[in-house]
Amino acid sequence: MFKRKSSEFEKIRGRILEGHIFKTIFWLAYPIIIANLVNMSYNLIDAYWLGKLGKQAFGAPTVSWPLIMLFYAMGMGYAMAGISLISQYIGAGDYKQANKAAGNLISFMGIMALLISLLGYTISPIILALMQVPPDVYSFAVNYIRVIFLGMPLTFIGFAFNTIANSLGDTRTPTIINIISSITNMVLDPLFIFGYLGFPKMGVIGAAVATILSRSIVSFAGLYLLTTGYHKIKITTKDLGIEKWWIKKVIKIGTPLAIQQSSNALGFTIMMSIVSRFGSVAIAAYGVAIRIIDIMQAFTWGINRAVSIMIGQNLGAENYERAKMIATKAIMLIFSFLLVGSIIIFLTRDITVSFFVPEEDVIIEGSRVLSIFTWSIPFFGLFFIGGGIAGGSGHTKVFAAISIIRLWVLRIGLSYVLGILIGMGTIGIWTAMAISNIVAGILALLWVLRWGWLKRVID
Repeated sequence: MFKRKSSEFEKIRGRILEGHIFKTIFWLAYPIIIANLVNMSYNLIDAYWLGKLGKQAFGAPTVSWPLIMLFYAMGMGYAMAGISLISQYIGAGDYKQANKAAGNLISFMGIMALLISLLGYTISPIILALMQVPPDVYSFAVNYIRVIFLGMPLTFIGFAFNTIANSLGDTRTPTIINIISSITNMVLDPLFIFGYLGFPKMGVIGAAVATILSRSIVSFAGLYLLTTGYHKIKITTKDLGIEKWWIKKVIKIGTPLAIQQSSNALGFTIMMSIVSRFGSVAIAAYGVAIRIIDIMQAFTWGINRAVSIMIGQNLGAENYERAKMIATKAIMLIFSFLLVGSIIIFLTRDITVSFFVPEEDVIIEGSRVLSIFTWSIPFFGLFFIGGGIAGGSGHTKVFAAISIIRLWVLRIGLSYVLGILIGMGTIGIWTAMAISNIVAGILALLWVLRWGWLKRVID
């Protein structure tokens, strides 16, 4: 069902290197957009059902995911370097090296997942306490996050498969598998949370168990494809080591990304602790607003990954002028779309907040978040496109610096100053979030238009 013929792969590669730019961006992006919406559905579905248990249960995944992402980032920054290498080897027609790079990535992700799982399970309760998570949310959060960490090895291989597939230009196969996974999560969530049809009633823990079991589908399907023959990739045991040449390139490309990802995740964890100071209503409002905005950002993620694939393969083939055109058109596309989307979110903010948590105090605060933050989303799109270009080109240092400034100086720093020191409360936090996106988007745009990334990183 999922196997692809070599001739079809060559058509995909030809389209990326020579096809109409806008059409190719959409052709690559729309399955990724669907996949991202599917991936977001894990949290959205958890949030929907847990919201029926009250704002305390709803707050568990909200306060947990910044910490989970902190641990993800330790390995994911280096894994993202796999897109640069695999896509550029594919663009250059060096399929042997692409295969080796994919095998090394699988090994690396497996080892990182085991280490992160053990560390996260052990220290997450301590960190949640340091984050000043409210007592009425804390116990729910600890139960939820520990299950997620236990299942991390089952999810990381799926992340690696998605990276490899996208690097090859196949954005459809991962989407099909992720849809199957998401449907499984939709079915399991209410069964495990409420104990329907004879299943044990597990509450918050049930949401985490359903997420892990459904995501493992992607890992098992991905391993099957990669080991039996998938496009130009067929991983055997001899490909599963971590070789010196791979480590050398990945450290050079991935270290800025790892620092950026870890810094971002840690920053969002601290950001969550700032929001937590204002109680469960602020946490719930923040969680609802972020989930609503994430739906729109599914489009941004899709364009980001499509641009990364196209930039990587075209730089690998030394099509530098085409890479420049891809970047320019992607910037125009993302800003226009997100501006329209921001207007829609602003006009429907009360209705959308009430869908998740139909409590008046949460609706008021959630609407306030969206009223202030929504208008910065188009600039966040520019920031995301900068990330896609950095990832595909392998030139990651400047973008990593912009990302760190955005979060630590502008978002966290201003949130603390405006929200706590000056005493603006949650309004100060939401204002700082908007400012951080606007400034970072402008800085990313200026970096892209300098064109210093227009050179490949492979030999």
